[in-house]
This record gives sequence, C-alpha cells and structure tokens, in this order.
Amino acid sequence: MIDAAPSALPPMIDTHCHLDDRQFAHDIDAVLAASVAANVNRWLLIGYDPRRWDEAITFVGSHRGMYLTLGVHPAEAPLWNADVEMQLRNLLQESGAVAIGEAGLDFYRDNAPYEVQAPAFRGQLRLAAELDVPLIIHMRDAEDELLDILAVEPTLPSLVFHSFDGTEKLMDFVLSSGSYVGVGGLATRQKSDGLRMQLARVPLDRMLLETDSPYLVPARQKDRRNQPKHVVTIATMMAEYFDTTPDALATQTTANAERLFGLNHDH
Repeated sequence: MIDAAPSALPPMIDTHCHLDDRQFAHDIDAVLAASVAANVNRWLLIGYDPRRWDEAITFVGSHRGMYLTLGVHPAEAPLWNADVEMQLRNLLQESGAVAIGEAGLDFYRDNAPYEVQAPAFRGQLRLAAELDVPLIIHMRDAEDELLDILAVEPTLPSLVFHSFDGTEKLMDFVLSSGSYVGVGGLATRQKSDGLRMQLARVPLDRMLLETDSPYLVPARQKDRRNQPKHVVTIATMMAEYFDTTPDALATQTTANAERLFGLNHDH
C-alpha cells in the first residue's frame, strides 16, 4: 500500500479536481490539509455545470491556492444555448478563471446525442480561442468525432486532454498540435499498459498531473474516494514509465501548469 503523505517531492499542482463535490462536504478542510502536507498545495477546481458556476466561484474564492475553470461538460450539453454562452464569456472575464472546461464529447452512457454535444463543444473551443485561454477536453468513446471537430477549426486554443485515454491516432494529434496531457489515476492501474505506452510518447514539458478527485482513484489505494494528496502517488508510480524521477516529474509538471494556466505563488 502506497501512503500518499507526507511527501518529499517538490511542490505539485492538482490540475483537475472536483473538491466542491458533496463527497467532500463534511471534511474539505481536512482533505486540503492532507494535500498541503503532501506538498500538493495548489488545485484547479473544474466548474463544469452552468447551474453551479456561481457556487464554484464562491468555493474557489474561499480557499487559498485554488484556481477555477468554467465550462459545460458533455453531460450538461443540453443546457448550452446563446444565453449560457454569454454567461460563460462574462464569467470568464470577471471571475479570474484560468481555463474553459471541462468540455468535449462523451458517448459512453446515456448522454445527449452528437447533434446536441457538438455545438456545445464547438462553441467552447471557439470561445477559448477568442479569449486566448486553454481548453480542458473531456473525451470518452468519442475519439473520431472529437478529432473531426478539431480538424476543421481554423484556430485552436491550447488544449489539455484530461485523463488521456486515447489511441495512437489521438496521441499523434496531441503531439503534432503541442497539446498537453493530464496524467491521473487511470494510468496507474494494472490493466493500463497500453495507455502507459501512449503516455510515454509525451514530452515531459507537455504533461500535467491530476486526480479528478473524488473519481479515478490510483492503484493500490484502500480509500475509494480520490483526494488531491494522491498526486504524489501518481508522480511516484508514473515516473519510471517516463524515464525520469518523481522529483523531476513533480518539478516539470508544476512548471508546465504555471506556464499554461498563468498561475502564481501569491494566489
């Protein structure tokens, strides 16, 4: 069993988490304290539901070291319309959000059809390009459709492929476009050899570490609720696959997040 805290690694950033989830409602202060003790001392909260954007803004504002993204998750794509797009535009400029997301396509379960999801994704892609902010992509069982949309956009923003789980074809696009890849708990699992082979192709200066807390718990953890402190577990387990050390991976991915999202140490 790997204990994620305390950490001897350099300071790290959890670049994708849902700390406003109700699973954390009773002990968020303890969760953040454990994260800080593990030297994971900054977090990107993903505000993915238009109905909860205001709550996300308030939540982030009450926690030092926390940053905000705002977007419309594929599961919430039926909410997308001109009013929601205008609200997103305004909030991005007023709230200090550092990215749009998570946005994309997801046909894994009973989500809306392509005809509903695609306009929401295209709209957010174009808004991110216009405002020159990164866009965090959520993709599941939709690789070909996603690539088709990306291929015809005249201008793409900086892209982050959250919890990358694609084929060689998608990785080819990631590499050719200079996109970033989120590496999380999924990559640590025993059955993820194929995924690790793809991730090993990514230059270290295009990697980010993330947990997707409370989801996607890394391998060998008793607690089925993921937490930001497990960034340490991910860095420790994945460094060998990337032909580097946990220290170097922590340092590089932190620098990547600071550069991409414009993060600072005084927030």
